[in-house]
Amino acid sequence: MWQEVYKFFIVGSGSWGLTIAKILSENKHKVVVFVRNEEKLKKLEIERLEKGIEIPKDIEFTLNLDDVGNCDFVIIAVPSFAFLETLTKLKNFKNKLFLIATKGFTEELKFKSEIFEEIFQNRNYALISGPNIAIEIAQKKPSATIIASYDLKIAKVFQESLFNDYFRPYIWDDVIGVEIGGSLKNIYAIAGGIIDALNLGLNAKSSLLTRALNEMVKFGVSFGARKITFSGLSGIGDLITTSFSEHSRNHFVGYKLGLGYKLNDILKELSEKNMVAEGIRTTFFVYEISKQKQIEMPIVKVIRKILNSEIDINEGIRMLIKRPLKREFE
Repeated sequence: MWQEVYKFFIVGSGSWGLTIAKILSENKHKVVVFVRNEEKLKKLEIERLEKGIEIPKDIEFTLNLDDVGNCDFVIIAVPSFAFLETLTKLKNFKNKLFLIATKGFTEELKFKSEIFEEIFQNRNYALISGPNIAIEIAQKKPSATIIASYDLKIAKVFQESLFNDYFRPYIWDDVIGVEIGGSLKNIYAIAGGIIDALNLGLNAKSSLLTRALNEMVKFGVSFGARKITFSGLSGIGDLITTSFSEHSRNHFVGYKLGLGYKLNDILKELSEKNMVAEGIRTTFFVYEISKQKQIEMPIVKVIRKILNSEIDINEGIRMLIKRPLKREFE
């Protein structure tokens, strides 16, 4: 199938940003990746390898953010704590179309869509989310994803550019729902890691994820998201992947907690690997919002107490199991 060739500017040289760059390059698009420091840029240019991801030779690297001016589209794939800073530096390019590949709430505890609209005063963007472990996609293992935008014409541009033999993007217009699904699943991945560490079995894991999805739906609908969105790739799809994957940083946090490690030691280990587990901050943020909105989210409440060392894990499990009996559906 013939498609127009575009030039993409990707901000973020981590696993996900480079995986997206790889897909676009294989689809014959031109790709420029922004790298924050010269040492890493030279390493990428020479080795053409990053965390097991092979980088095509025609992908270019730059230290200059202003090179975005020579590209058709911009993809943001930075950690959530760097999202605001990155967009602020790009505010002069408000007429470009953006794809937001960053997951999780920002350091300012805001939706990424909210920050984008505040800075650029428009909705020239789409969000990508779903069960997308970068290394698996880079290895050409089949995966699907969802690209959401208020303007489906924008979503379709990115959908067609990323579609190939092993990566299938869908499009949708529930931006808030897709964003919330991609953020909240990190909380439940911590719980999933705890279950795996304690070898509590598949019944426990399935029960957790089913009730977690219920909490995600209630939280999302309170912000105007559509319930059906959470039945899709950015909801149950991403929830399953993140809660089972050995590549998930949030699952790693839960697994280590389940083995008895202290949270500060786990965070130190992640920091030494230059990794961030978004689910920790997200847990505290979502808990506060759930209190304000009076949304019942018992799993979030228990994970917060465990992270805060208010209760031990066994007590947390008892709190969930021994809650007052009720109907499954309200």
